[in-house]
Amino acid sequence: MEGNGQNSSSEHLTQKDIVQLLLHNAQHMVTREELKSDINEVKDEIVKVETSLKQDMVKLESSLKQDMVKLEASLKQDMVKLESSLRQDISKIDAKFDKIQWLIIATMLTILLKDSVLRLLE
Repeated sequence: MEGNGQNSSSEHLTQKDIVQLLLHNAQHMVTREELKSDINEVKDEIVKVETSLKQDMVKLESSLKQDMVKLEASLKQDMVKLESSLRQDISKIDAKFDKIQWLIIATMLTILLKDSVLRLLE
């Protein structure tokens, strides 16, 4: 009897009901296909963004390395200039110190020999 009940309910389906059922199922199929397509598009976009980010990171790393090399070279040049300047300053100070030493020696000799020189001039 149950079989008869199911048959009688399926016999009551009209052509309109069948078309609506088919249309509803087709809409679900299209939705699933669209969803798969959208998922694939999103995956493709993720891969593109990931690739672009990796390329940007490589460019950034390369740029940073170049900047570091330039900075290092600049620092080396500055150190060489500073060392040269310090050497010149030390050389000037040495020369002035030598002059001061001779001046002190001359002053001391003048003080020591002043009496002898004055006697000679009298």
